[in-house]
Amino acid sequence: MASTPHEFDAIIVGARVAGTAAAIMLARQGRRVLVVDKAAFPSDTISTHIVLAGGTRVLAKMGVLPMLEQLGGVRFDAMRATGPGFDYTSSLIQNGEDIRGLCLGRLKMDAAMIDAARGIESVMMRERFRVTDLIIEDGAIVGIRGEDSTGSHEFHAPLTIGADGFRSTIAQLGEERLGAFKRVDVPCRRAYYYAYYQGVDHQRLRDELLTEFESAPGEASLICRCEDGRAVAAVAFDTEEMRNFRTDLTGNFNAHLGKSLLVGKVLEGATIASKVLSAGFLLNTYRDPVVNGALLLGDSGLHVDPLFGQGHSLALMSADIMQTLAPEWFSASRGSAISADAMSTFTRERDAALMPYYNASVRVSRELALDKATLYAHRAANTAQWAADELIRFGQMASGRKIFPSFRFARVMGAQRRDA
Repeated sequence: MASTPHEFDAIIVGARVAGTAAAIMLARQGRRVLVVDKAAFPSDTISTHIVLAGGTRVLAKMGVLPMLEQLGGVRFDAMRATGPGFDYTSSLIQNGEDIRGLCLGRLKMDAAMIDAARGIESVMMRERFRVTDLIIEDGAIVGIRGEDSTGSHEFHAPLTIGADGFRSTIAQLGEERLGAFKRVDVPCRRAYYYAYYQGVDHQRLRDELLTEFESAPGEASLICRCEDGRAVAAVAFDTEEMRNFRTDLTGNFNAHLGKSLLVGKVLEGATIASKVLSAGFLLNTYRDPVVNGALLLGDSGLHVDPLFGQGHSLALMSADIMQTLAPEWFSASRGSAISADAMSTFTRERDAALMPYYNASVRVSRELALDKATLYAHRAANTAQWAADELIRFGQMASGRKIFPSFRFARVMGAQRRDA
């Protein structure tokens, strides 16, 4: 038998980056927040380690960025991109502006964010809690049902937030029960694997993010320093090669990195220090993020090909958009659930801010080789430092609402197209 229902202002399903950020933001607005997760923490998960500038700005705004740095998160201060016909670098500290990213594994990052949320009196956290159903009244989500070691429980709130990843239980239940959260999927043509290395020479890899495209047809790789004196390296290649790749994960991983002129050289003399990890087959997924009583944040609402490392920043930026709009939603709410009409502002704001990055990811995800527009952009960035700075600024999700490419960058891209 279920226990007596508990009332909150917001229920957040998923206690990783998007969920804890949303909990901290809402609690600081005076809301009583419940956060539930099926995992127990600290807990690792398969994920990119990169937070781009769009995300670090949100972490700084929340006041948690110094804590993540103290845990060993590396603030990479430059980014270099190489590939067919281009090799350019941009500093991420220029003219008094800091758009450095952060590289930190999920074990430490998630634990730190959870501790920050737990430190707020109005946040309640329940780990090892499995959501089994949504509570629906008059076509609106008004809470959740779930179970843990103490039995079955019900929790009610006018706002339920699904921040439980691209395989979101909230999104799935909302689709099954209400026909909500309509989705569009674009398969990723590339598979992704990563591992940690120790002993990477500091002269070969400073505090920078290195990316290499087309080291072999359809392949890419990257490397960046992270916590505990390690570096994280990743490879991307045709998904059709995954079955053969899995026959010898470490050997094939090293062989793929060995094809890389840049990353392979950086790793000379270093030793692999972990298992080789992968999330398997992936999708770019766009979901309509709102329904009466609920919304989706992070990978639950926008999941992207990992090639550009946008996932963390999309999650944090979407949470930040939510928190700017939430006071109006709560003040206008008169029933047991905040209406989808009220939260339509979130959809508009999220899509205006984040869809340029999502669309760029989808464009390169459809084919193995870099599409022509992306290739021309990289080659344009190779022509002058200002152009490299502009493209990397966009890649770091630091452009804000400024249109990319600018007129002068588009002219250089056009010249590259004519010369091709």
